[in-house]
Amino acid sequence: MKKMNDQATIHFGTDGWRAIIADGFTFSNVRAVAQAFCDYLVSVGSAQKGIAIGFDTRFLSAEFAETVADVVASNQIPAFLSRRFCPTPVLSFAVKNRNLAAGIMVTASHNPYQYNGLKFKGSYGGPATVEMTTAVEGFLFRNKPQHDQKKIGEFLHKVDFLPEYSEQLSKVVNFESILTLQKPIVYNAMHGAGCGYLPLFLRDMKRFVSQVNAKPDPMFGGKLPEPILSNLPDLRKIVIRKKASIGLATDGDADRFGVLNENGNYVELHDLMPLLFEYLLETRNWTGDVVRTTSMANTIDKVAAEHGRQVIEAPVGFKNVSEVMRERDILIGGEESGGFGYKNHIPERDGILSCLLTLEMLSVRKAPISEMVADLRKRFGAFHYGRVDQHHPTSELLKNMEKLSVNSPERIGQFAVDRISLADGIKFYFTDGSWMLMRVSQTEPLGRIYVASNAEEKVHTLLKEGVRLLTQ
Repeated sequence: MKKMNDQATIHFGTDGWRAIIADGFTFSNVRAVAQAFCDYLVSVGSAQKGIAIGFDTRFLSAEFAETVADVVASNQIPAFLSRRFCPTPVLSFAVKNRNLAAGIMVTASHNPYQYNGLKFKGSYGGPATVEMTTAVEGFLFRNKPQHDQKKIGEFLHKVDFLPEYSEQLSKVVNFESILTLQKPIVYNAMHGAGCGYLPLFLRDMKRFVSQVNAKPDPMFGGKLPEPILSNLPDLRKIVIRKKASIGLATDGDADRFGVLNENGNYVELHDLMPLLFEYLLETRNWTGDVVRTTSMANTIDKVAAEHGRQVIEAPVGFKNVSEVMRERDILIGGEESGGFGYKNHIPERDGILSCLLTLEMLSVRKAPISEMVADLRKRFGAFHYGRVDQHHPTSELLKNMEKLSVNSPERIGQFAVDRISLADGIKFYFTDGSWMLMRVSQTEPLGRIYVASNAEEKVHTLLKEGVRLLTQ
């Protein structure tokens, strides 16, 4: 935690730094973080490779990105600034493809519109490691942010990252198969960085593609730019009205996605991940294991086991998934919030690629998504899942978590506790096979409770018990 002029406080979270615009997220603080980032890269000897800088559709994101680029260039570090807003995975791919030192994306992802932030990317084209973000934080306010107009003119380059990303997707996605789809597709960009991108890749089947919330809007239409069912009523309405084969949505910076089936019902990511894994394994002949976060249901484990593949469990946060993807032969990595990463690409969640691979699977399987899910559950058993985000003072949440970790209850309501894990928050495993994970957000004052069980009633009961324990 560092302070500047005893006014603004900067605290780095799992992805970088997020804060409320004009409160903590100010131009002076953005300059300070950008300078710290430059100082870090100089310290490890990679600065001269350059930094890619991108931005989403939030309020002043373009201006904040320009500010970052000015500081970077003033430090005589090549700054490659996107000419237009772009999805985070587009920026991440540019970092790897151009062999740059790092990347900075101006975005607060799916946070409310009042927020903005900086996501840090490593040279491999994925989330920065904890070691990297900790080191950058250590350089905060050591040096005054540089500003040299002459150096800016020499070291700042405005570029378009889309062509190289487009070429990459042409190698990963079977577009010829997607073109065989003959029923409507509806896409919801949620007014975010995905606006215009997915439809661009589907331009050859334009007559089948409908869009909603397709124009950039810093207010995100008054909704959270998170592709979960409660935020997708307009997408559902159009899917039903047009009798579409599928509804797709991406979040504020298009690194996460959500799917509605042909009936307008939300497709659980816990179902979609094993479906995509099995499709890529069987049809595309991709190889590799699976990495998932501890907050995901275990259907993927059963599918992987049937195919003789291993599953690695990682703490919540895609940086943990990314680390495993870089170290092992991983076909797919995912988190329950809709961030999936794939082999033959980058160790990064990519909402655009996820949408396209889902369309490809739909075209090849020649069955509705609802039927695929029904078949999956028939083969591997039904499951029910739920999550609650409970706003509460962070200090009280942490205090209650500490109590539970020191004095773990033998029972929670009617459920007998078999064991607990403290690897990431507190995860209770119950004797009936159910589990409940409790965590405290690093970016907002809220506790997150995740539950999976074989019965919907059990999920509701455990979620209520979890809220009680976390906020008592």
